[in-house]
Amino acid sequence: MIRARFLYGVLKMENYLEKIKELSKPVVEEYGLILVDVKKVVEFGAVIAQVIIDDPKTFTLDIDLVAKINEQILDLVNDYLPDDSYLEVTTPGVERSLESEDDYNKAIGKYIYVKMTEKIESAFNQDELYGHLEENKENELVVKGFIKGAKKTFIVPKEKIAKIRLAVKF
Repeated sequence: MIRARFLYGVLKMENYLEKIKELSKPVVEEYGLILVDVKKVVEFGAVIAQVIIDDPKTFTLDIDLVAKINEQILDLVNDYLPDDSYLEVTTPGVERSLESEDDYNKAIGKYIYVKMTEKIESAFNQDELYGHLEENKENELVVKGFIKGAKKTFIVPKEKIAKIRLAVKF
């Protein structure tokens, strides 16, 4: 009985997330944005249906626009949300992962963090670095940063990248 109740709850969750995705997509696209994902998040015991949106051309969205989209989507999906859950429209964030060639191209000129699978000679024997992405080549990235106060240009082979994301410069 407990397993059946659990499975029903999982199916119900998947169904309402799919419905939210279906209803949210036209609203998001109306503003020239893309719907990245819809997922369930639990924070401090609260269940949140999180709608993640992004601008296909840049990495920035106006907070007022996000709030406006949140209101529009909430009006459409409120009847599908379980009683104990909330809706949140958000973006991938300021330290978002870079996952595609398109992401690399949009990040040119931006400050990034790169973690490599091993120390790289062309990156001055570093296995992680911060710097500005200068160029996205076919098999490597060109990053300008500092080592011990000296400005350096790093060549990072793409196959050696373990993790890459935008970074906040302090």
